[in-house]
Amino acid sequence: AVLMFDVELLDMKPGVPEGYLFVWTDKPPAKLHEELDSNQDGEILLEEFTRYIMAQVDQGTGRLSPIDDPDKLINDMFKNQDRNQDGKITPDELKLKTDEDNEQIVKDEL
Repeated sequence: AVLMFDVELLDMKPGVPEGYLFVWTDKPPAKLHEELDSNQDGEILLEEFTRYIMAQVDQGTGRLSPIDDPDKLINDMFKNQDRNQDGKITPDELKLKTDEDNEQIVKDEL
């Protein structure tokens, strides 16, 4: 017996580079911390972070990895940025993945 299937591609979502959970479709904002900090108290809470990232995805200015649930990805992104794990992101903690990658290259070269 032979089974034959017709397969039709209904939707194709662009991915993100390996090691990334979110990418900008253009350049990231110059003052990212200020944009993320909706109440301008100097700290970004998970709720502010989630709202901002989802707005970027909805507007098409950012893209989340299609491999996992968006809420899980955003929580992981927040935990990565909240370097001291105190539940908020300060300007000193916030770094783009590309900046971290560039710092690692410099360290590797030394």
